[in-house]
Amino acid sequence: MQVTTTNDAAAAPRAMTPVNFAEWKRGWRVVLGAATGMGTGISLYLLIASMFIQPITEEFGWSRGDLGVGGMVSFLVGAVALPIIGRFVDRIGFRIIALIGATGLATVYVAVTMQPGVYALYLAFMVAGGIFGGCTSGIVYTRPVIATFTQQRGTALGLAAAGTSIMAILAPQVLSPIISEHGWRGGFYALAALTALIGMPLAIALIGSAKEKHASAADDVDENAPKVADVPLSAALRSTRFWLLIAAIACVNIPGSGVLGQLAPLVADTGLSEGEVATVMSLYAAGLLAGRILTGFALDHLPAPLVGGFMTVIPAIGIVLLMQPEPSFALAALAVALIGLQQGSEVDLFAYFISRNFGVKHYSSIYGVVAMAGAMSTAVALVMFGKVHDATGSYDVALTIGGVLFVCGALAFLAIGRSKPKSAG
Repeated sequence: MQVTTTNDAAAAPRAMTPVNFAEWKRGWRVVLGAATGMGTGISLYLLIASMFIQPITEEFGWSRGDLGVGGMVSFLVGAVALPIIGRFVDRIGFRIIALIGATGLATVYVAVTMQPGVYALYLAFMVAGGIFGGCTSGIVYTRPVIATFTQQRGTALGLAAAGTSIMAILAPQVLSPIISEHGWRGGFYALAALTALIGMPLAIALIGSAKEKHASAADDVDENAPKVADVPLSAALRSTRFWLLIAAIACVNIPGSGVLGQLAPLVADTGLSEGEVATVMSLYAAGLLAGRILTGFALDHLPAPLVGGFMTVIPAIGIVLLMQPEPSFALAALAVALIGLQQGSEVDLFAYFISRNFGVKHYSSIYGVVAMAGAMSTAVALVMFGKVHDATGSYDVALTIGGVLFVCGALAFLAIGRSKPKSAG
Protein backbone atom coordinates (compact mmCIF):
# COMPACT_ATOMS: atom_id res chain seq x y z
CA MET A 1 0.00 0.00 0.00
CA GLN A 2 1.26 3.47 -0.82
CA VAL A 3 0.94 5.90 2.05
CA THR A 4 -0.41 9.27 1.01
CA THR A 5 0.52 12.24 3.14
CA THR A 6 -0.22 15.88 2.67
CA ASN A 7 2.53 18.29 1.80
CA ASP A 8 1.85 21.21 4.11
CA ALA A 9 4.77 23.09 2.71
CA ALA A 10 2.73 23.65 -0.42
CA ALA A 11 -0.52 24.43 1.30
CA ALA A 12 -2.28 27.60 0.25
CA PRO A 13 -4.40 29.90 2.42
CA ARG A 14 -8.04 28.80 2.50
CA ALA A 15 -11.21 30.76 3.12
CA MET A 16 -14.13 29.53 5.21
CA THR A 17 -16.56 27.38 3.21
CA PRO A 18 -19.96 25.83 3.95
CA VAL A 19 -18.09 22.61 4.80
CA ASN A 20 -16.04 24.49 7.39
CA PHE A 21 -19.17 25.89 8.99
CA ALA A 22 -20.69 22.40 8.99
CA GLU A 23 -17.65 21.11 10.85
CA TRP A 24 -18.06 23.76 13.54
CA LYS A 25 -21.82 23.20 13.82
CA ARG A 26 -21.18 19.51 14.37
CA GLY A 27 -18.08 19.80 16.53
CA TRP A 28 -18.05 22.94 18.69
CA ARG A 29 -19.12 20.99 21.76
CA VAL A 30 -16.26 18.54 21.18
CA VAL A 31 -13.76 21.41 21.14
CA LEU A 32 -15.23 22.97 24.29
CA GLY A 33 -15.24 19.62 26.07
CA ALA A 34 -11.64 18.89 25.09
CA ALA A 35 -10.63 22.37 26.26
CA THR A 36 -12.27 21.73 29.62
CA GLY A 37 -10.66 18.32 30.04
CA MET A 38 -7.15 19.45 29.14
CA GLY A 39 -7.57 22.67 31.10
CA THR A 40 -8.21 20.83 34.35
CA GLY A 41 -5.85 17.88 33.84
CA ILE A 42 -2.13 17.35 34.27
CA SER A 43 -1.27 20.22 31.90
CA LEU A 44 -2.67 22.71 34.40
CA TYR A 45 -0.51 21.34 37.19
CA LEU A 46 2.60 21.54 35.01
CA LEU A 47 1.88 25.22 34.40
CA ILE A 48 1.48 26.14 38.07
CA ALA A 49 3.69 23.52 39.80
CA SER A 50 6.45 26.04 40.47
CA MET A 51 4.09 27.83 42.90
CA PHE A 52 4.55 24.91 45.29
CA ILE A 53 8.36 24.75 45.14
CA GLN A 54 9.19 27.32 47.80
CA PRO A 55 6.64 26.30 50.48
CA ILE A 56 7.39 22.58 50.09
CA THR A 57 11.17 23.01 50.18
CA GLU A 58 10.89 25.28 53.22
CA GLU A 59 8.71 22.82 55.14
CA PHE A 60 10.63 19.64 54.41
CA GLY A 61 14.14 20.98 53.87
CA TRP A 62 14.38 19.65 50.32
CA SER A 63 16.23 21.54 47.57
CA ARG A 64 14.85 22.71 44.25
CA GLY A 65 16.92 19.99 42.64
CA ASP A 66 15.23 17.38 44.86
CA LEU A 67 11.83 18.45 43.58
CA GLY A 68 13.27 18.39 40.08
CA VAL A 69 14.19 14.75 40.58
CA GLY A 70 10.58 14.08 41.65
CA GLY A 71 9.38 15.67 38.44
CA MET A 72 11.88 13.62 36.46
CA VAL A 73 10.64 10.37 38.01
CA SER A 74 7.04 11.34 37.23
CA PHE A 75 7.83 12.16 33.62
CA LEU A 76 9.92 9.04 33.04
CA VAL A 77 7.14 6.81 34.30
CA GLY A 78 4.59 8.82 32.33
CA ALA A 79 6.80 8.56 29.26
CA VAL A 80 6.73 4.77 29.40
CA ALA A 81 2.97 4.82 29.96
CA LEU A 82 2.07 7.23 27.14
CA PRO A 83 2.34 4.80 24.21
CA ILE A 84 0.24 2.30 26.17
CA ILE A 85 -2.33 4.98 26.97
CA GLY A 86 -2.40 5.98 23.30
CA ARG A 87 -3.03 2.39 22.21
CA PHE A 88 -5.95 2.06 24.64
CA VAL A 89 -7.44 5.37 23.45
CA ASP A 90 -7.36 4.11 19.85
CA ARG A 91 -9.02 0.85 20.89
CA ILE A 92 -11.65 1.81 23.51
CA GLY A 93 -12.05 5.58 23.06
CA PHE A 94 -11.14 8.48 25.29
CA ARG A 95 -13.99 8.41 27.87
CA ILE A 96 -12.92 5.54 30.11
CA ILE A 97 -9.31 6.67 29.99
CA ALA A 98 -10.26 10.26 30.93
CA LEU A 99 -12.42 9.02 33.82
CA ILE A 100 -9.65 6.85 35.25
CA GLY A 101 -7.04 9.55 34.74
CA ALA A 102 -8.90 12.42 36.41
CA THR A 103 -9.96 10.33 39.39
CA GLY A 104 -6.48 8.92 39.87
CA LEU A 105 -4.75 12.29 39.49
CA ALA A 106 -7.04 13.92 42.06
CA THR A 107 -6.28 11.06 44.46
CA VAL A 108 -2.55 11.69 44.00
CA TYR A 109 -3.03 15.39 44.79
CA VAL A 110 -4.75 14.52 48.06
CA ALA A 111 -2.18 11.84 48.91
CA VAL A 112 0.69 14.31 48.49
CA THR A 113 -0.87 16.56 51.15
CA MET A 114 -0.93 13.66 53.64
CA GLN A 115 2.67 12.52 53.24
CA PRO A 116 4.81 13.45 56.27
CA GLY A 117 7.88 14.65 54.41
CA VAL A 118 9.35 11.25 53.57
CA TYR A 119 11.09 11.85 50.27
CA ALA A 120 10.77 8.23 49.07
CA LEU A 121 7.00 8.41 49.62
CA TYR A 122 6.83 11.65 47.68
CA LEU A 123 8.63 9.96 44.79
CA ALA A 124 6.12 7.10 44.88
CA PHE A 125 3.26 9.56 44.50
CA MET A 126 5.09 11.17 41.60
CA VAL A 127 5.17 7.76 39.89
CA ALA A 128 1.39 7.44 40.24
CA GLY A 129 0.95 11.02 39.07
CA GLY A 130 2.91 10.32 35.92
CA ILE A 131 0.62 7.43 34.98
CA PHE A 132 -2.72 9.02 35.82
CA GLY A 133 -1.64 12.41 34.50
CA GLY A 134 -0.98 10.95 31.07
CA CYS A 135 -4.62 9.87 30.97
CA THR A 136 -5.72 13.53 31.21
CA SER A 137 -3.35 14.85 28.54
CA GLY A 138 -3.69 15.94 24.94
CA ILE A 139 -3.23 12.36 23.72
CA VAL A 140 -6.65 11.61 25.16
CA TYR A 141 -8.60 14.80 24.56
CA THR A 142 -7.30 15.71 21.09
CA ARG A 143 -8.50 12.33 19.76
CA PRO A 144 -12.20 13.34 19.36
CA VAL A 145 -11.14 16.75 17.99
CA ILE A 146 -8.92 15.17 15.32
CA ALA A 147 -11.73 12.79 14.36
CA THR A 148 -14.36 15.54 14.14
CA PHE A 149 -12.43 18.20 12.18
CA THR A 150 -10.62 17.99 8.85
CA GLN A 151 -10.48 21.39 7.15
CA GLN A 152 -10.56 23.39 10.40
CA ARG A 153 -8.39 20.96 12.33
CA GLY A 154 -5.65 23.44 13.22
CA THR A 155 -8.05 26.06 14.58
CA ALA A 156 -10.04 23.41 16.46
CA LEU A 157 -6.88 22.03 18.07
CA GLY A 158 -5.76 25.53 18.99
CA LEU A 159 -9.04 26.37 20.68
CA ALA A 160 -9.14 23.03 22.48
CA ALA A 161 -5.60 23.48 23.79
CA ALA A 162 -6.49 27.04 24.83
CA GLY A 163 -8.49 25.61 27.72
CA THR A 164 -5.26 24.94 29.60
CA SER A 165 -4.03 28.47 28.96
CA ILE A 166 -7.24 30.08 30.18
CA MET A 167 -7.12 28.02 33.36
CA ALA A 168 -3.43 28.82 33.81
CA ILE A 169 -4.17 32.56 33.59
CA LEU A 170 -6.79 32.27 36.33
CA ALA A 171 -5.18 29.62 38.53
CA PRO A 172 -2.20 31.60 39.93
CA GLN A 173 -4.50 34.43 40.96
CA VAL A 174 -6.85 31.97 42.71
CA LEU A 175 -4.28 29.57 44.16
CA SER A 176 -1.90 32.23 45.44
CA PRO A 177 -4.29 33.50 48.17
CA ILE A 178 -5.37 29.92 48.95
CA ILE A 179 -1.75 28.87 49.48
CA SER A 180 -1.06 32.02 51.51
CA GLU A 181 -4.10 31.42 53.72
CA HIS A 182 -4.25 27.62 53.95
CA GLY A 183 -0.75 26.55 52.93
CA TRP A 184 0.38 24.50 49.97
CA ARG A 185 -1.89 21.64 51.01
CA GLY A 186 -4.92 23.84 50.48
CA GLY A 187 -3.70 24.46 46.95
CA PHE A 188 -3.53 20.73 46.24
CA TYR A 189 -7.03 20.18 47.63
CA ALA A 190 -8.32 22.87 45.28
CA LEU A 191 -6.61 21.18 42.33
CA ALA A 192 -8.11 17.80 43.26
CA ALA A 193 -11.63 19.21 43.32
CA LEU A 194 -11.15 21.04 40.03
CA THR A 195 -9.80 17.95 38.26
CA ALA A 196 -12.17 15.21 39.43
CA LEU A 197 -15.36 17.00 40.45
CA ILE A 198 -15.61 19.78 37.88
CA GLY A 199 -13.37 19.41 34.84
CA MET A 200 -13.66 15.75 33.90
CA PRO A 201 -17.46 15.39 34.31
CA LEU A 202 -18.06 18.59 32.35
CA ALA A 203 -15.66 17.54 29.58
CA ILE A 204 -17.29 14.15 29.09
CA ALA A 205 -20.77 15.69 29.13
CA LEU A 206 -19.85 18.29 26.50
CA ILE A 207 -18.17 15.85 24.15
CA GLY A 208 -21.12 13.53 24.70
CA SER A 209 -21.68 10.82 22.13
CA ALA A 210 -19.54 12.40 19.42
CA LYS A 211 -18.22 9.61 17.23
CA GLU A 212 -14.46 9.33 17.03
CA LYS A 213 -14.37 8.95 13.27
CA HIS A 214 -14.73 11.23 10.26
CA ALA A 215 -18.19 12.36 9.21
CA SER A 216 -19.41 10.64 6.07
CA ALA A 217 -22.57 12.59 5.28
CA ALA A 218 -22.41 14.01 1.76
CA ASP A 219 -23.07 17.57 2.85
CA ASP A 220 -20.24 17.40 5.39
CA VAL A 221 -17.51 16.21 3.06
CA ASP A 222 -15.21 18.46 1.07
CA GLU A 223 -13.83 16.92 -2.10
CA ASN A 224 -10.71 19.04 -1.66
CA ALA A 225 -10.09 17.93 1.92
CA PRO A 226 -6.63 16.45 2.54
CA LYS A 227 -6.62 12.68 1.99
CA VAL A 228 -4.31 10.96 4.45
CA ALA A 229 -3.91 7.20 4.62
CA ASP A 230 -3.94 5.65 8.08
CA VAL A 231 -0.34 4.66 8.82
CA PRO A 232 0.30 2.06 11.54
CA LEU A 233 2.91 2.77 14.18
CA SER A 234 5.33 0.24 12.70
CA ALA A 235 5.33 2.12 9.36
CA ALA A 236 5.52 5.52 11.05
CA LEU A 237 8.68 4.43 12.84
CA ARG A 238 10.35 4.04 9.43
CA SER A 239 9.42 7.58 8.37
CA THR A 240 11.89 10.46 8.31
CA ARG A 241 9.08 12.83 9.27
CA PHE A 242 8.39 10.83 12.42
CA TRP A 243 11.98 11.14 13.62
CA LEU A 244 12.06 14.83 12.79
CA LEU A 245 9.02 15.21 15.03
CA ILE A 246 10.88 13.34 17.76
CA ALA A 247 13.83 15.70 17.37
CA ALA A 248 11.56 18.75 17.40
CA ILE A 249 9.67 17.78 20.54
CA ALA A 250 12.90 17.04 22.42
CA CYS A 251 14.44 20.36 21.39
CA VAL A 252 11.44 22.42 22.48
CA ASN A 253 10.58 20.48 25.63
CA ILE A 254 13.98 20.68 27.30
CA PRO A 255 14.15 24.49 27.44
CA GLY A 256 10.39 25.04 27.60
CA SER A 257 9.76 22.60 30.43
CA GLY A 258 12.94 23.61 32.22
CA VAL A 259 11.87 27.24 32.37
CA LEU A 260 8.31 26.31 33.30
CA GLY A 261 9.39 23.91 36.06
CA GLN A 262 11.45 26.63 37.76
CA LEU A 263 9.44 29.63 36.58
CA ALA A 264 8.44 31.16 39.93
CA PRO A 265 11.88 30.96 41.60
CA LEU A 266 13.64 31.80 38.31
CA VAL A 267 11.71 35.04 37.98
CA ALA A 268 11.94 35.75 41.72
CA ASP A 269 15.74 35.48 41.49
CA THR A 270 15.71 38.53 39.19
CA GLY A 271 14.53 40.63 42.14
CA LEU A 272 10.80 40.83 41.40
CA SER A 273 8.30 40.92 44.26
CA GLU A 274 5.90 38.07 45.07
CA GLY A 275 3.01 39.92 43.42
CA GLU A 276 5.08 40.63 40.31
CA VAL A 277 6.08 36.96 40.10
CA ALA A 278 2.39 35.94 40.14
CA THR A 279 1.67 38.49 37.41
CA VAL A 280 4.56 37.25 35.26
CA MET A 281 3.24 33.68 35.60
CA SER A 282 -0.15 34.86 34.40
CA LEU A 283 1.55 36.59 31.45
CA TYR A 284 3.29 33.31 30.64
CA ALA A 285 -0.14 31.71 30.55
CA ALA A 286 -1.38 34.55 28.35
CA GLY A 287 1.48 33.77 25.98
CA LEU A 288 0.36 30.14 25.98
CA LEU A 289 -3.16 31.17 25.08
CA ALA A 290 -2.03 33.44 22.25
CA GLY A 291 0.36 30.77 20.95
CA ARG A 292 -2.34 28.11 20.84
CA ILE A 293 -4.95 30.20 19.06
CA LEU A 294 -2.53 31.85 16.62
CA THR A 295 -0.78 28.59 15.79
CA GLY A 296 -4.05 26.75 15.22
CA PHE A 297 -5.33 29.45 12.88
CA ALA A 298 -2.00 29.66 11.04
CA LEU A 299 -1.90 25.90 10.48
CA ASP A 300 -5.19 26.11 8.58
CA HIS A 301 -3.94 28.92 6.34
CA LEU A 302 -0.12 28.69 6.01
CA PRO A 303 2.48 25.98 5.34
CA ALA A 304 2.76 23.96 8.53
CA PRO A 305 6.58 23.58 8.53
CA LEU A 306 6.98 27.36 8.34
CA VAL A 307 4.51 27.84 11.18
CA GLY A 308 6.37 25.29 13.29
CA GLY A 309 9.76 26.83 12.56
CA PHE A 310 8.65 30.39 13.27
CA MET A 311 6.85 29.56 16.53
CA THR A 312 9.84 27.57 17.78
CA VAL A 313 12.53 30.17 17.14
CA ILE A 314 10.61 32.97 18.93
CA PRO A 315 11.38 31.79 22.51
CA ALA A 316 15.13 31.92 21.84
CA ILE A 317 14.67 35.69 22.02
CA GLY A 318 12.94 35.28 25.37
CA ILE A 319 15.87 33.23 26.66
CA VAL A 320 18.28 36.04 25.74
CA LEU A 321 16.10 38.59 27.54
CA LEU A 322 15.91 36.47 30.70
CA MET A 323 19.69 36.32 30.85
CA GLN A 324 20.05 40.09 31.07
CA PRO A 325 21.42 41.19 34.48
CA GLU A 326 18.60 42.37 36.78
CA PRO A 327 15.97 42.71 34.06
CA SER A 328 13.07 45.06 34.69
CA PHE A 329 9.58 43.74 35.33
CA ALA A 330 8.58 44.65 31.75
CA LEU A 331 11.60 42.87 30.25
CA ALA A 332 11.08 39.75 32.36
CA ALA A 333 7.38 39.71 31.49
CA LEU A 334 8.13 39.99 27.76
CA ALA A 335 10.72 37.21 27.94
CA VAL A 336 8.38 34.83 29.75
CA ALA A 337 5.50 35.67 27.40
CA LEU A 338 7.66 34.81 24.36
CA ILE A 339 8.58 31.45 25.84
CA GLY A 340 4.92 30.86 26.68
CA LEU A 341 3.99 31.67 23.08
CA GLN A 342 6.03 28.71 21.85
CA GLN A 343 4.91 26.33 24.57
CA GLY A 344 1.34 27.18 23.69
CA SER A 345 1.88 26.05 20.13
CA GLU A 346 3.14 22.58 21.07
CA VAL A 347 -0.13 20.64 21.27
CA ASP A 348 -1.41 22.23 18.05
CA LEU A 349 1.78 21.53 16.12
CA PHE A 350 2.35 17.91 17.06
CA ALA A 351 -1.29 16.88 16.91
CA TYR A 352 -1.60 18.54 13.50
CA PHE A 353 1.62 17.11 12.05
CA ILE A 354 0.84 13.59 13.28
CA SER A 355 -2.72 13.56 11.96
CA ARG A 356 -1.77 15.14 8.61
CA ASN A 357 1.12 12.75 8.02
CA PHE A 358 -0.11 9.50 9.55
CA GLY A 359 -3.93 9.67 9.61
CA VAL A 360 -6.50 9.18 12.37
CA LYS A 361 -6.90 5.45 12.95
CA HIS A 362 -3.55 5.04 14.76
CA TYR A 363 -3.28 8.69 15.83
CA SER A 364 -3.10 8.21 19.61
CA SER A 365 -0.67 5.30 19.34
CA ILE A 366 1.75 7.38 17.26
CA TYR A 367 1.17 10.48 19.36
CA GLY A 368 1.91 8.38 22.44
CA VAL A 369 5.40 7.53 21.18
CA VAL A 370 6.11 11.13 20.19
CA ALA A 371 4.82 12.31 23.56
CA MET A 372 7.01 9.70 25.27
CA ALA A 373 10.04 11.40 23.75
CA GLY A 374 8.65 14.73 24.91
CA ALA A 375 8.12 13.45 28.45
CA MET A 376 11.63 12.03 28.63
CA SER A 377 13.11 15.32 27.48
CA THR A 378 10.95 17.12 30.03
CA ALA A 379 12.32 14.84 32.74
CA VAL A 380 15.83 15.78 31.69
CA ALA A 381 14.89 19.46 31.79
CA LEU A 382 13.36 19.34 35.26
CA VAL A 383 16.53 17.86 36.71
CA MET A 384 18.94 19.91 34.61
CA PHE A 385 17.53 23.34 35.43
CA GLY A 386 17.22 22.62 39.15
CA LYS A 387 20.63 20.95 39.48
CA VAL A 388 22.37 23.64 37.41
CA HIS A 389 20.96 26.22 39.79
CA ASP A 390 22.08 24.21 42.81
CA ALA A 391 25.61 23.88 41.39
CA THR A 392 26.15 27.39 40.00
CA GLY A 393 23.70 29.57 41.90
CA SER A 394 22.01 30.74 38.69
CA TYR A 395 20.12 29.47 35.65
CA ASP A 396 22.41 31.05 33.02
CA VAL A 397 24.09 27.85 31.79
CA ALA A 398 20.77 26.02 31.47
CA LEU A 399 19.20 29.01 29.68
CA THR A 400 22.08 29.15 27.19
CA ILE A 401 21.63 25.47 26.31
CA GLY A 402 17.89 26.08 26.02
CA GLY A 403 18.29 28.90 23.54
CA VAL A 404 20.42 26.71 21.24
CA LEU A 405 17.88 23.87 21.45
CA PHE A 406 14.99 26.14 20.47
CA VAL A 407 16.87 27.03 17.27
CA CYS A 408 17.52 23.33 16.57
CA GLY A 409 13.83 22.57 17.07
CA ALA A 410 12.87 25.23 14.54
CA LEU A 411 15.22 23.67 12.00
CA ALA A 412 13.63 20.25 12.58
CA PHE A 413 10.17 21.62 11.76
CA LEU A 414 11.47 23.26 8.61
CA ALA A 415 13.13 20.00 7.57
CA ILE A 416 9.77 18.18 7.75
CA GLY A 417 8.59 20.27 4.81
CA ARG A 418 11.58 19.14 2.76
CA SER A 419 11.44 15.45 3.65
CA LYS A 420 9.66 12.94 1.43
CA PRO A 421 6.61 11.00 2.66
CA LYS A 422 7.34 7.41 3.62
CA SER A 423 5.84 4.59 1.62
CA ALA A 424 4.49 1.66 3.58
CA GLY A 425 3.89 -1.55 2.58
